[in-house]
Amino acid sequence: MRFNINAPFWRFMDTLLRFVGLNLVYLITLIPNVTIGPARAALYSTMFAYDEHDDIRLVKEYLTRFKREFKQGLAAWVLVAILAAAILFGLSFWKAWDTNASYIPLILLVIAAVVVALFAEYVAPLQARFANTTGRLFSLSAMFPWRAFPCSLVLVVIDVLAAGLSYFVPFIRVLAILFGIAWVAYAKSLILLWGFKRYGGTGKVENPQYVNAHE
Repeated sequence: MRFNINAPFWRFMDTLLRFVGLNLVYLITLIPNVTIGPARAALYSTMFAYDEHDDIRLVKEYLTRFKREFKQGLAAWVLVAILAAAILFGLSFWKAWDTNASYIPLILLVIAAVVVALFAEYVAPLQARFANTTGRLFSLSAMFPWRAFPCSLVLVVIDVLAAGLSYFVPFIRVLAILFGIAWVAYAKSLILLWGFKRYGGTGKVENPQYVNAHE
């Protein structure tokens, strides 16, 4: 039997191994916690590149983009962390009061939590895809989720399904550690590219150079 490296099975295995490598490197770069923002932006940037050039070296592209996105990604993550901490403190504070006067603040804080969650959903992909100042990035991340609401709903559904499966099915957790996070990011990147094209107004697309995966 003749060995053919271009057969569908071997091409699938090649892609799987590249995603495993990317997934593991991504998890390693999350360890310091403060690098979560740059890591998320770099992952989406790599997935957007993969959507357009599926032969790129995923790990090498990721590391290159991690360095490129570091400063802006760090600023975005610090902002999200501060907002999330403020909301959590507010929820704990007003819940402890347990009076009728606390209902309105709690409702407002829940709304704020949804807004911040959607901001966090979009800030890394927008940073990864478009060349904008940090101020404009934050502005777009706050407004675009509502302009592209159908896209936002699909992204939330993907997140909920992925989190639910990982929580209730132990085997899925293993797959998530191996390659699942990168594959979820890839699925979301397809939705995001559609949303960016459909709803527009996001800025100039970055024009990075790619490294062929098989060179």
